[in-house]
Amino acid sequence: MHVIRSLSVTKRMKESGDKMTEASQERAIGRIEGKLDLIIAEQAAAAEARKQTYEKLDTLNRKVDATDTKVQSIDQRLEKVEEPVAEFSRWRERGIGAIMLVSFVAASIGGLLVAFGKKIWVAIMGT
Repeated sequence: MHVIRSLSVTKRMKESGDKMTEASQERAIGRIEGKLDLIIAEQAAAAEARKQTYEKLDTLNRKVDATDTKVQSIDQRLEKVEEPVAEFSRWRERGIGAIMLVSFVAASIGGLLVAFGKKIWVAIMGT
């Protein structure tokens, strides 16, 4: 932007009929060179900033890849474990059911003994 403005000032001076002296031309060229140096420095700074951004992005990509690898490893381990865990759960439920059945039978027998204990005792002993 500054370079364009300086060039337009130089052009207007030529168009207006003013003759630029050699010293003023050298000053104008010096200003243009300074502005070009500023633009070049800004481009170099922008390139460095982009380089840092790309390095950070590469680091992040490596971390994401490592995380994906860990997740895949965990998924594979879980797939191996799921079947035995499901089998164990089925046997546990069967065991709980068997314990409940035994408890019900024991409670029933106990109830029968309480209700008919005397009659059973008399029948066994005979008196």
